[in-house]
Amino acid sequence: MPNAASRGFTQRMRSAAPPRQAYTRKPNLSEVKAAGHDVLRTVNRRILLNILSERQPISRADIAKISGLNKATVSTITGELLRDNFIVEEGLGRTTPIGGKPPTPLRINELRYGLFGLDIRADETILALSDFQSRLVARKSYETGADPRAFLREIGAEITRLRAEHRQFVEIAGVGVSLPGLVDNPSGRFISSVVLPWRDVPVVAWLGEATRLPVHIDNSARCAALAEIWHSKAAYAHVRNLLYVSVSSGLACGVVIDGSLYRGGTNTAGQFGHVPLDMNGPECRCGLRGCWDLYASDNATVARYRAMPDATARRGVTMRRIVELVESGDPAATEAVRETARYLGIGITGLVNGLDPEVVVVGGEITKAWGHVEPIIAQEMRRNMLGVGEGGRDIPLRRSTFDVRPSLKGALTLVLSGLLSVPHVG
Repeated sequence: MPNAASRGFTQRMRSAAPPRQAYTRKPNLSEVKAAGHDVLRTVNRRILLNILSERQPISRADIAKISGLNKATVSTITGELLRDNFIVEEGLGRTTPIGGKPPTPLRINELRYGLFGLDIRADETILALSDFQSRLVARKSYETGADPRAFLREIGAEITRLRAEHRQFVEIAGVGVSLPGLVDNPSGRFISSVVLPWRDVPVVAWLGEATRLPVHIDNSARCAALAEIWHSKAAYAHVRNLLYVSVSSGLACGVVIDGSLYRGGTNTAGQFGHVPLDMNGPECRCGLRGCWDLYASDNATVARYRAMPDATARRGVTMRRIVELVESGDPAATEAVRETARYLGIGITGLVNGLDPEVVVVGGEITKAWGHVEPIIAQEMRRNMLGVGEGGRDIPLRRSTFDVRPSLKGALTLVLSGLLSVPHVG
């Protein structure tokens, strides 16, 4: 447990920290890209699209105030966006107090792009089609196939059928794919998973061949983190650093640093579920011993409940059923979930001490018992987190914004963020 001296040191360091606008990013000279006219044009267009997305309907004058661009530049960019069908004009705005022509509100053209999202899990896969405003227009579920090539060919055929059914879009932007395990983003390959028995699968190549569309992949926890930072505007409007903890049959995390998804040097960042809590603990599916996954995942909760002498539903029990039992007041189920929450708190506290996020978000079936879970996680964080106390930090703990399949929302966001994110310079 941190002592008073360590807390005081942390508080002094935080008070002496540089302002947010201090620049520390080293340019990547192996892939350097100077800020020429085309880059600046793309940056300004995407800033305006993001403002429109969050504030629509909005006038050109209000866009200029928010963005800091002069009215002439805003007029030029919005003219280009209108011409390219990214935005549309929506009637007339309110007349100003001194009279004159009322401003014309602008909004995103939701039919400019269609986006496909594919959320692959060990047992079930969901395919969705959304518009440019992330509203779902189609959703289908499938049993995940054991043969990845045949399965991706089947999904590709379904995407082709859905494109034929939904011709209202100007263009289909691509397919985002969420996968439960290790992925290699540069090569577009799914490497391995402890829950999905696929190995070294070229998902981008095979699905791209089947659909003739751009394909983007990432793991499910990072996709869920991406969905939170892009779509939870009201909750995280000013958040740039976020930790997402995905609790399902396994345990994994997504980390957002300065508004960007952190993937690491070899694209394996976020596998904190396989950090050992007890070096002498039971053997994990990954080959290590005492992993966090073994104590705080849904599988751990189910096993803990089944081992209790007063458990009432051992055979075929699922995490969903345990949560239902908790809500009905079942003491064994409640104790099992509370113990899982304690282990979640222990692991999350370590990550908070190392990563210093602005907010921690927990997702998964267990969050449906949030009233039981949240106080225990928060208690562990207060007990062992560095910098807690008078003048110290208070890290908000939240349940996921999305009740169902946040990784599906994240798969769609893989495509959307490619259209709206601002490119790095240098």
